[in-house]
Amino acid sequence: MMKINLLSIFFLLGCMAIPIHAAELIKIEGVTLIDDEWNDGDSIQVNAAGIKRRLRLYYVDCPEADVYGKAGIARLREQQNHFGLEDLRRVLDFGDRAADYTYELLSRPFTIYTSYASAPGSSSGGRFYAFVETHDGKDLGRLLVTQGLARIHGKTRPAPDGTPSDIVLEELQDLRATAMLKRSGIWSATNPDLLTELRKQQRQTDQEIKALSASLSKTLSPDDPPLDLNRASSKQLQRIPRIGPVTAAKIIAGRPYQSIQELLKIPSIGPKTLEAITPYVTVTSE
Repeated sequence: MMKINLLSIFFLLGCMAIPIHAAELIKIEGVTLIDDEWNDGDSIQVNAAGIKRRLRLYYVDCPEADVYGKAGIARLREQQNHFGLEDLRRVLDFGDRAADYTYELLSRPFTIYTSYASAPGSSSGGRFYAFVETHDGKDLGRLLVTQGLARIHGKTRPAPDGTPSDIVLEELQDLRATAMLKRSGIWSATNPDLLTELRKQQRQTDQEIKALSASLSKTLSPDDPPLDLNRASSKQLQRIPRIGPVTAAKIIAGRPYQSIQELLKIPSIGPKTLEAITPYVTVTSE
């Protein structure tokens, strides 16, 4: 009879559609690092129980090692401001150092703890959040913060040993404070005179983005300028009360419109719905 690798089964089950928020951490030992060009300090490709996966560390964010597109540059600038660096290129230098440090620590088989919670990223196969424990039982995220090669930033959850997330954060903050005082890693390049001002600028930028995002996603009010039925995007149409993604798609498919009354040709829009949404829309000629 063929033997079944239980770790592989657990890993496969973890990739299925289960309630991630309720999932417990699964421990997988004997994990090895895959040499991959996209590896950096906090995001790595691994072989776990015979399955290739990309992992993203909980709690920490290392400096970028490579930058692609406007979003990457914005993230690089955010890290520059957090660490108080005069030269943006230093972020990339320390990103390379963080990647090398992680590669060195994971040169021997290690242990991961994951619940397969999806982590954002541009990798084609997706990423999972995980805790990574080196071969000698040390947490990779804590080591990166201790060396001044990561900031405290990202998704949190209780640690594998059950330590609550708020306590983990406090412990990481202590490690960060020590790294700053020792001028370890990227903190060695920090300009103390710029740190406060750069972080202030970043907070202002974050607030502006948050306010813009909220204004774009909020429900329209009758006082807002009406949306053009022939030009509004799906997201804009969904800001209208009673309009969801399905109805928005039907409205777009029914273009062009000569009058608002033509919305009645859409099965999901009756006289009462039309009356409710009329204050929010208008029609202009194509």
